[in-house]
Amino acid sequence: MLGMGAPCSSGVPPERSIHSSGMYKLEIELKRGNNLAVRDRGGSSDPYVKFKLAGKEVFRSKTIHKNLNPVWEEKTTLVVDCLSEPLYVKVFDYDFGLQDDFMGSAYLYLESLEQQRMIPVTLALKDPHHPDQDLGTLELAVNLTPKDSPVEERRDSTVRMSADYSSQFSVFAFLSPNQLIWYPQDPQKRV
Repeated sequence: MLGMGAPCSSGVPPERSIHSSGMYKLEIELKRGNNLAVRDRGGSSDPYVKFKLAGKEVFRSKTIHKNLNPVWEEKTTLVVDCLSEPLYVKVFDYDFGLQDDFMGSAYLYLESLEQQRMIPVTLALKDPHHPDQDLGTLELAVNLTPKDSPVEERRDSTVRMSADYSSQFSVFAFLSPNQLIWYPQDPQKRV
């Protein structure tokens, strides 16, 4: 899935945010969870993960049923235009017919990432209302690359959006190299 980020709104004057503005490609591999929180009666959970950038959901993993140490091995690629906006990662327990249970969250601070190489990352999951509670960890691998880097130009097969579509569509996903799905800015208006 390839997502578009929101405009940079860090409050930093443009001349001082040279390193945090511009277009970047963020490759993320969601590897696994370790010792996740129990949320179901049987002593287990059905976890899935959501990634958010600038308040917008840009990725949702598959649900792994009855597992506190799930293995996802899922990959996504996001287009980011503001490194001062962290990636917000939330884990939920899927409950059929009910509201899903919160299992923990963490932030990935993009400005702190070394660029142009895959980096293993372990995120400690926390509950903002109970910060001392251990809710397990998520293992990711991330690679942040400036869109204008020579490394990126050799590998990139980015689809360009025309001005007509850029105001209506904010996220698109690759099904295969020749297939593409566009998602409108309003998630209620899926095409």
